[in-house]
Amino acid sequence: MKTFSVTDAGVVREMNQDYYFSSDTAVGNLPNLFIVADGMGGHKAGDKASSYAVNRFVELAKKEKKELPFLVMERLLNEVNEAVYELSCKEEQYAGMGTTFVAATVVDKTAYIMNVGDSRLYYFDGKIRQVTMDHSLVEELVRAGEIDRSESRNHPQKN
Repeated sequence: MKTFSVTDAGVVREMNQDYYFSSDTAVGNLPNLFIVADGMGGHKAGDKASSYAVNRFVELAKKEKKELPFLVMERLLNEVNEAVYELSCKEEQYAGMGTTFVAATVVDKTAYIMNVGDSRLYYFDGKIRQVTMDHSLVEELVRAGEIDRSESRNHPQKN
């Protein structure tokens, strides 16, 4: 497996709220771990939310013992979500902060993937293929058949 990580602020935002972790060696019980988080644009402290979520997830993952990868990842994401929320309640400068989160680990040719929000995971096998679906209003409208994919690209409520 070849891995590669890069982040870019893009053309819309001045601040890059992306944060990632990439390890093709073991992190606790996980044989490898790849995470991308993106602070919620328009909300206070998105950069803090994304970096805090990724770092906390990795910190917790390092302490994990034997357990199935999907169970570890689900439990850790719930703990991280709670920690981000608690920090946002305790510190005024972090009030309302939030982040997207997508993570993966590959075990014996099986990828265990999780995502929250509109950060996506793609697979490349000669073609780039989107694996995860966004958790957003516009994606829900597409899934419900209320708008089609082409309409979603320019929808006024698109993230």
